[in-house]
Amino acid sequence: MAREPSITQEQVSRAAEAIRDSGSKPTARAIRERLGAGSMATVLKFYQAWAEAQVRPSDPPVVLPPPLQKGLLDFVAAEVARSKSELNGELDAANQANEDLIRENERQALVVDNLTSALETAHADKATLAGQLREVEAERDVARQEATAERQAAEAARTELAKALLRLESMPRLEKELDELRQELQQERDARFASEQTAAVAGAKLEGALQAKAAADTAQSRAVDEMTAAREELKAAHALNAQLQADLLAAVRPASAKPMTRKPLKPQTAQKKA
Repeated sequence: MAREPSITQEQVSRAAEAIRDSGSKPTARAIRERLGAGSMATVLKFYQAWAEAQVRPSDPPVVLPPPLQKGLLDFVAAEVARSKSELNGELDAANQANEDLIRENERQALVVDNLTSALETAHADKATLAGQLREVEAERDVARQEATAERQAAEAARTELAKALLRLESMPRLEKELDELRQELQQERDARFASEQTAAVAGAKLEGALQAKAAADTAQSRAVDEMTAAREELKAAHALNAQLQADLLAAVRPASAKPMTRKPLKPQTAQKKA
């Protein structure tokens, strides 16, 4: 978009007339210096328009006497010479204005070239920055995804930690229950040992009763009954022992990461075959 001139034709015309009235020859440079604004091209254009408007049409030829014509011719020759001198001065001034205009055009062309180069550099910088911006946005998206994954992993770790803390908090209770089961198992072992001793005593009694069978059938029957009762008591003790072992294993498994396998205890018996 072209810029509007900062001076007008009227300003240039008034400045040229003021210079002419002061007795000086109006020139584009003198007008520009007097105005203090405008480019040389604009001043020269308006000055040429003003100068063309100052030319007056020639008057119709007048027939004069020869002496007067000679005097007039001499006067005209002198005026022509003076006009030539003035025209040469104006031509020099115009040439100087043209040179100034050419220099200014060259300066403006250089400025335009510099601005064009700067604009191309700016476009290149813009493209580079746009590429860097895309890379930064891609890295930002990757960082967001990684942060989301890390947050999810941290949340899962916190959940697992909470579960582990709950399990850890329940460990004393499980250990207490395990101790109680161990005590009960020991009591059952003691009871089983007592039962085995009772069974051994019953076996001894049975053996004595068998030896005395020939003496009394009634004593034999009583001994057989005692032996049967002892066997039933021993069988009940074995069943109770197996139940206690199963209960103990069921209580220990939730508190341990690995399953605990125990071999069933073999009952010690002092029973003798009759």
